[in-house]
Amino acid sequence: MNTRQRLKSYLLPEKKNIVIAFASVVFFLVADLLIPYLVGLSINAIGTFKDGSFTLSVNMPLITTYIIIASVLLLIGVVFDYIFEYQVGIISQHVVKKIRNDIYHKINSLSIEDIYKDTAGNLVQLEIGDVENISTGIFSVFKQLIQGVFTILITIILMFTVNWILALGVIFLTPLSILASRFIAKFSHRHFKAQAKMQSHLNSLSLEAIDNSSLLQSLNYEDDSLKTFVEEDEELRKESKVAQFSACWTNPTTRMVNNTIYAIIGISGIIMIFFTSSYPLLGMTIGALSSFLSYTNQYTKPFNEISSVISEYETAQFSFKRVSSFLNKKDDIDEGKDVLEKPIEEINFNHLCFSYEKDQKLIQDFNLNIRPGEKIAIVGPTGAGKSTLINVLMRFYDPTLGEITYNGIDGKLIKKAQLRKNFGMVLQDTWIFSGTIKDNVCYSKPSCTDKEIKDACIRANADSFINTLPFGYDTKVSAKAGLSEGERQLITIARVMLYEPNIVILDEATSNVDTRTEKKIGEAFDKMMEGKTSIVIAHRLSTIQDADCILVIDKGNIVEQGSHEVLMKKKGFYYSLYTSQFR
Repeated sequence: MNTRQRLKSYLLPEKKNIVIAFASVVFFLVADLLIPYLVGLSINAIGTFKDGSFTLSVNMPLITTYIIIASVLLLIGVVFDYIFEYQVGIISQHVVKKIRNDIYHKINSLSIEDIYKDTAGNLVQLEIGDVENISTGIFSVFKQLIQGVFTILITIILMFTVNWILALGVIFLTPLSILASRFIAKFSHRHFKAQAKMQSHLNSLSLEAIDNSSLLQSLNYEDDSLKTFVEEDEELRKESKVAQFSACWTNPTTRMVNNTIYAIIGISGIIMIFFTSSYPLLGMTIGALSSFLSYTNQYTKPFNEISSVISEYETAQFSFKRVSSFLNKKDDIDEGKDVLEKPIEEINFNHLCFSYEKDQKLIQDFNLNIRPGEKIAIVGPTGAGKSTLINVLMRFYDPTLGEITYNGIDGKLIKKAQLRKNFGMVLQDTWIFSGTIKDNVCYSKPSCTDKEIKDACIRANADSFINTLPFGYDTKVSAKAGLSEGERQLITIARVMLYEPNIVILDEATSNVDTRTEKKIGEAFDKMMEGKTSIVIAHRLSTIQDADCILVIDKGNIVEQGSHEVLMKKKGFYYSLYTSQFR
């Protein structure tokens, strides 16, 4: 969708509320704009101006009638104005809620590759900052636009009713106000675009500093980090100043033009009053001039009000364009239609080639057969392609060439959700969300019982520390508070223990625990993986000596393959890696 189509898709479900809002604003404005007309009639009921003199002839019953009608109209206007404001609020909040849900859904439906290419600061800006900008824009601009358009239309009709000559004069002079605001808006447009881009970058800097605050302090990098932030913030301040300042010129400029129009119409009306007796068709009464001047002010008022929210409009416009562009990104490709009739047992890598960038080769002509129940260990230097191999295996990325088959079926033909249900992963980087210990453990299996959770934690050697927490399994924790790094790792291990997948992937799963706990967890994993396939990525080679097959990877290729004893006897690449850890 383009931006206009997307906005339309958000507003169409609100058509009932929009119709109510339109009807309410029409009733409100008709009631509100008829009051100046009644005021003009009341002035004419006081006396008449003829031949340069004013004759007093007060018609009190008529004036009283006009006052009563005006009071009733005022009350009606207040009621419908409330309904209008309420409906605009409902519309804006419904639309913003839908946008926020769509952004979060898009984040979950994008490929891992697209997520990694984007910055966390930009995603946060989209989900929170841009959505808030759109919310403000919809409520203020949408409100002013609807009310302004109907005010102009109804006022034009009433102005022609009072005096068609002055009405044509007002309409003729109107483009001056529009041209002035258009010129300024065009200038401020590019500065608001630059402001949004800088805001996203500054968010990224803030998130990086917050997530790595301990590292910043340990390296005494606080001053340098602050200096970088202040410099970026100063650039944002300068750009925002120009954007806001240029937008702020719109309202004073249109007010000056509109006040000039008001003065011209007022002087013209006074002249026409003096010529009423000589040229009746061109003349007008004092009451009519009073009404017309009120309508002139009402007519120009929407231009002033719309220009006063030009900065909110520009900000909301750019935010919506950013959101629309993000939502237009392609979802993760999943062309799989084949159904796995049984759990994955055998996995084959056939001439697999993969690279993140076309001109940077990584995995080349990789071949491997993983049989049921095998424990495969993958070792190699940093950057050799160990974690990349897992990413391709899980279909976070698809092979550039070659294929991976699961039970003889090409992985691209299997639905990703069904494929991944067979795997359980414990990574070096732990993931704990804000919630209780129980919530975090049962994340992989929401329907489990408390007993199953406790059993999983006992097997993961996590039960002992959980019982020391203030509320045990109901203790609330988060990614940064409540648990040590090792304890968070134990929770993620318990999560996989509970899930009991067909294939277990361990990527340095015990890197954050002590040697004694690591041994106990290793024993628990051995029990859990009995009869199951496991793939272990390890840097501490002492932990994978019992593997059925060790793959030594360097620069994306298997350079050695075999058991620990066989590889040690070869005294090749694996031997040098293993012995280097004990030097």
